[in-house]
Amino acid sequence: MPQRQIDNAMSTMSLDARARTLHLLPVLQVDPFDGVALEDITLSVSVSWLDAPVVPTSGWTLRQPYPNRLYFVGGSDDCHLGHFITLPDGQQAGEVTFHWAVDVSALPPGHFQVTHRLDLAFDEGEGRTWSMDVANWWAQSEFATEGHATPEIGRNRFSRLKRQGFSPSRRAHVSEALRDGCRYLDIHESLELPAITLGDCWTIDTYGGDTVHECLEALR
Repeated sequence: MPQRQIDNAMSTMSLDARARTLHLLPVLQVDPFDGVALEDITLSVSVSWLDAPVVPTSGWTLRQPYPNRLYFVGGSDDCHLGHFITLPDGQQAGEVTFHWAVDVSALPPGHFQVTHRLDLAFDEGEGRTWSMDVANWWAQSEFATEGHATPEIGRNRFSRLKRQGFSPSRRAHVSEALRDGCRYLDIHESLELPAITLGDCWTIDTYGGDTVHECLEALR
């Protein structure tokens, strides 16, 4: 599985197995002929209720865990598919922002800055885990009522490198600008997350890597 490590000396908060937990899912989707490689991408993540950026202990690692190689996913040594952080008690809503930088000379203008802001609402549910991966709560999503019996990767709220390709059902506000040889893309949308159990995070188990079981057990 292709992967690339983004070194960062900062450490993230420790997770209490009994704490409310948010599963962050930073994913960048590109088009088939963009020619983007792992080494072309850098990622940083911020949340509105923390002063410092969110960084796994070993730094963000970019991978292509899905069979479809058009998706680049930020993860850690413990989990290939996203990262878990503690959600403070009483936190019912907040903003998560994925900051992507892409430098690929073969794709004009060669430099891209993608800022993807998501206003999240943390709804009630069976568990104490909120996952940004819609596939983990597909039956409760709007897509399940559209005749899609099984989860589809493209139905998630993923970041994109270009304005084209956003599904109208996402109701995302997207703007872009070209300045000083760099294309800036700003994505802003909202997502309501139901509370689920860790056992419902089936995509973590499927794509999360060899050590993901230890990660999930630690959260319990």
